[in-house]
Amino acid sequence: MNKLYFISPLILQTAIWPITWLLFNFFLHLKIQGLENFKHLPRGVIFASNHSSEWDVILIPASLPFLSSFMPMFYVASEDKEFKHPRFGWKKYLYGGFFFKAWGAYPITKGKQNYDSALKTHIRLLQQKRSLSVFPEGGIRSDNIPQTAHGGVSFLAHKTGVPIIPVAINGISKITCTEFILRKRDVTIYFGKPLYSKDIFDDSKNVNIRDYKDAAKRVMKGIYNQV
Repeated sequence: MNKLYFISPLILQTAIWPITWLLFNFFLHLKIQGLENFKHLPRGVIFASNHSSEWDVILIPASLPFLSSFMPMFYVASEDKEFKHPRFGWKKYLYGGFFFKAWGAYPITKGKQNYDSALKTHIRLLQQKRSLSVFPEGGIRSDNIPQTAHGGVSFLAHKTGVPIIPVAINGISKITCTEFILRKRDVTIYFGKPLYSKDIFDDSKNVNIRDYKDAAKRVMKGIYNQV
């Protein structure tokens, strides 16, 4: 794995933090709750969040303290080829490829029917005490109605022993440029209490794919209880 993709997220995310923090606090009346839940946690956690807008990938790191020990943040992303779909329009040049990896987004490997293979890069990141951001439902869900969660988030927690921080993002869905400029939105980011394997699995020793999906549902329940 190219060392550039470890260093560049730290540089980019640190450089943009003061700008995004100021913009979000002024234009979105950003309210951050639950930072006390990070006390005594070691470096490297899994941030599991609802995905209500394209702003989410910037909102979450901007809600952490400057130079937080949980930064830089890496991401579980779709395969590059999925962003070539016409529905992405000009954004296909932004998503995927070099820029995505430079920011810290690593695509899953689909078609393997195996979490170990599909998420091997993300497992390595967590084992190296790096934080990972996951949107368990996959695509953007703007209606705040829970959708089926993929089991990858619970697999990663089970495989590495790393805690999951449920993140609830509220108030940003379908925001327009006019609403942003006129400061018409109040946005809340809530960081919940850490969840460990013992909190989301009935039996953490004998686990199968169905168990991972059921555990992911419990993670999403913890998120949507705050949305």
